[in-house]
Amino acid sequence: MKKLALALTAATIFCAQAHAGFADSMRDLRGTLSQITDTTKEITGVTKELGGFKSGGNANSSNFKSGQSLYPKINNLALYQSANKSSSVLTKLTKNTDLIFSGNASNNGFIEVTTEHGNGWVEAHLVQ
Repeated sequence: MKKLALALTAATIFCAQAHAGFADSMRDLRGTLSQITDTTKEITGVTKELGGFKSGGNANSSNFKSGQSLYPKINNLALYQSANKSSSVLTKLTKNTDLIFSGNASNNGFIEVTTEHGNGWVEAHLVQ
């Protein structure tokens, strides 16, 4: 009888630990799914904002005035040395970085800005 009671106690402890591990895994999964949902909502918002953007022109830069204060729409916005994605990235900008539009725009959707990190080019559709 003692052996049976000991075996049942051991089985109960093992099941409780396995269940706790499963619950922790489910909690972690729920957190990950929540992060994915938040990221998807942010991407959807940016996509809607870009709906009217036409690539290959100064579509967005015409909305900006020389000297206008702008901000990145996203974190880690690349500040390029010249007006193309293959040029050197000078730094990555956060959403609260102050940008001043210089008035110069490329024909491929970039605008020249001045930041606390120096002058560079950013993609016009990623600033507001």
